[in-house]
Amino acid sequence: MSKLGKLSFLFSGLSLLAFGVARFILGTWVPYLWVLIGLVVLFFVAAIFVDRKFFKEIFSMRTTKHGMNAGMMVLMFVFLMAIINFLGVRNVVTWDFSSAKRNTLSNQSIKLVKNLDSELKVLFFYKKGQEGAEENKAAFRELIKKYQDQTSKINLDFVEVNERPDLAKEFGVDRGSGIVFLTYKGRKNRIDKIDEQEITSALVKVSREKEKTIYFTVGHKELNLDEGKEANGLFQLKSLLEGNNYKVKTWAITTEPKAPADADIVVVAGPTQNFLEVEVKALQEYLKNGGNLMLALESTTAGLDTLMKTVGVQPQQNFVFNIVNLGGQGGIDPRITFGSDFSKENEITKVFAQNEMTLFQRPMSLTPANPIPAGMSLTEIVKTTANAAAFKDLAMKGEPARGPFTLAMVIKGKLSEGGAAPAAPAGKEFQMVVFGDADFFNNQLLMQNLNRDLLLNTLASLSKEENLISVTPKELARTEISPSSFKQAAFFFGFIIPLPLLMLITSVGLWFKRRHA
Repeated sequence: MSKLGKLSFLFSGLSLLAFGVARFILGTWVPYLWVLIGLVVLFFVAAIFVDRKFFKEIFSMRTTKHGMNAGMMVLMFVFLMAIINFLGVRNVVTWDFSSAKRNTLSNQSIKLVKNLDSELKVLFFYKKGQEGAEENKAAFRELIKKYQDQTSKINLDFVEVNERPDLAKEFGVDRGSGIVFLTYKGRKNRIDKIDEQEITSALVKVSREKEKTIYFTVGHKELNLDEGKEANGLFQLKSLLEGNNYKVKTWAITTEPKAPADADIVVVAGPTQNFLEVEVKALQEYLKNGGNLMLALESTTAGLDTLMKTVGVQPQQNFVFNIVNLGGQGGIDPRITFGSDFSKENEITKVFAQNEMTLFQRPMSLTPANPIPAGMSLTEIVKTTANAAAFKDLAMKGEPARGPFTLAMVIKGKLSEGGAAPAAPAGKEFQMVVFGDADFFNNQLLMQNLNRDLLLNTLASLSKEENLISVTPKELARTEISPSSFKQAAFFFGFIIPLPLLMLITSVGLWFKRRHA
């Protein structure tokens, strides 16, 4: 290779180095960088042209051709692996074989994440050297990775409190044991506990454009929102709703006969005293204006017969129980009634599996009117199995009616002036969900089985937030193995002792055979 060719290669390399240094120092593109790129190409082409005969001889040699073939194979392999890794990162597929599905996000979490249309910023605040900080970081990184696998819009940032005091002050963080903030479109929410349920709850809060307001009627001995000690109170429900970014208020219809203007949903929770005629008309007027009403009755219509007749629901004013097998004979279980037959057409219950259940306490059955009023659409969403019985009173005397029984219905339609069902559609469409029980969301039963999911899905449907309808994250279940004494002995003498002995005998036999081969 000639000296001129070597100098050309040298100047080409120096020009490339100058280009890299200038680009790094400037931090942006400027037009004169094209000059350096031109010099790189010019000197490189000049070197090839000057020693063209030399390079022609080199590339015509058999060893060069073999080397180039090998090089091309290596490049193709590297390119193929890069494509596979790129596709693997963009299309994550996992299999979860754990019984509690602890490595899989719930449907609700996945829906929320996939509906993100802007960047979700996740900030994890910690302090170096603090006990448990690194373990919390690792656990949170593993958890948030499940969310990031569903979308590229989640940006995770770990913030050391002492290194970023400005950011810690902005978010009000004064300790570093693992405080998390989610920020989305200017809205933020704080998380103090690292688990899926807390993250998903925070996602609900920051992704909702505005807080929805739920009004609970008062004045008819409804279940108490502020009662936290008694089983039939609703304090746990109130906390759950506020934690899901709902505003919870009360509506005394007698003093305010017109529904509040900011009422997204009105809930009548287990009244035991009758509504007055003026109050019934207020509820009818609310429905006529396109309102969303959730009505949970306690084995009585509480003076709402006119409203029920208008929408086409007939409360049976009975008590429904499960029939259980006791010593080979059927008996009545007075404690809990199961609702396990769910509608697969309605968005509230279509995510529920048929092997799951909701729990009620002495619910009342509901039936559609015959005929259903014009303009009304009724859907039975929760039923018992045929293995249920209904009595007219708690004395349980006489021959009971046999199941299945409907425990919850969804009604959609339009009301005309005066609250009557019109012969033809008129006014705004309302939505109403009627339950034959209010105890399923009290302090005792709210968090049992699918009760919480049924309630939250109902409210999401009524508030026109179908994207939030799904099963909420499940807590991890503990799996216990309790083998009998016989099974323990069989495992010990049939596996623990024989396996090492078999391996030892096999090893000695192989050694002896090779030694005397």
